[in-house]
Amino acid sequence: MPDTPATKKLTGHTAPVYVVEYLKSKPQLLSGSFDNTLRLWDTATLKPLETFGGHTDLVLAVSIAPDDKTAASGSQDKTIQLWALPDAPPEDPNAPLKPTGELKGHASQVYSVAFSPDGKTLASVSADKTVRLWDIATLKEIRALPEQGGPVYSVAFSPDGQTLLTGGGDKTVRLYNVADGKELRQFPGAEDAVYTVAYHPDGKTIAAAGLDKVVRTWNVDSGEPATAFSGARGDIYRVQYNSDGSQLMAVTYAANLAIWNTADGKLHYQTDLPGRTTYGAAWSPNAQQIAIGAEDGNVYLIDLPKPS
Repeated sequence: MPDTPATKKLTGHTAPVYVVEYLKSKPQLLSGSFDNTLRLWDTATLKPLETFGGHTDLVLAVSIAPDDKTAASGSQDKTIQLWALPDAPPEDPNAPLKPTGELKGHASQVYSVAFSPDGKTLASVSADKTVRLWDIATLKEIRALPEQGGPVYSVAFSPDGQTLLTGGGDKTVRLYNVADGKELRQFPGAEDAVYTVAYHPDGKTIAAAGLDKVVRTWNVDSGEPATAFSGARGDIYRVQYNSDGSQLMAVTYAANLAIWNTADGKLHYQTDLPGRTTYGAAWSPNAQQIAIGAEDGNVYLIDLPKPS
């Protein structure tokens, strides 16, 4: 397996890129940056398509609705902005797109946002220690969940949309019932702040990681620990399963990518990434590429090697 991946670069942001997310229906990617903007890219041509301007501070979170028509972004400015993703090239490529809606209620920066599988609800988490649920149609808050013991860094909906997973600065991984907001259970084991959480596509297993540099997984129904994946070099900022759940990736602050096979827990692939520091990452829908947001303002597209 080669140590150096085939890498492409998306250039245009003027500050570190903190979050990235692929569209599902077309070869496009959305990125959010410390330059207060989001950008939409064509991943085939590597060309920028749109710039989104509306936040007044760092963009820390991005999520794309299942139909690829709407995006949400969270910021250090304490707001969540909603955006209409364009179907056609812009008439004026130099004119930033404006938000189509705004969600306000958090008392501090918004670290993560996630659309429900039906696209009707958005979940958000913040340094204000809360989890909030929003109605996308009305732009109204559905409910705020009770404060956790520290900042909440990551949120994810289950594939069936019935439960919600969070990771926080108080070293907890928590599962909530979406219908009433009640906490169902906590998953023990993390030894430091949890920066990132993810559901397996089958909804039966969850993964979480952060400052203790280990990816831990648990059985959702029982709460029992499953597999611990070690070997990632650095604090882990993003974990994600590929589309069929056969692999799990972690990207670290120290610019390292690790991919494990979920069946046997073995490290499948590892490489150091361009740049000194990396943040957000996303697996492409076809699982053949991983996008990385980097401190140098670039988005790197890592074409994964074919299985040997």
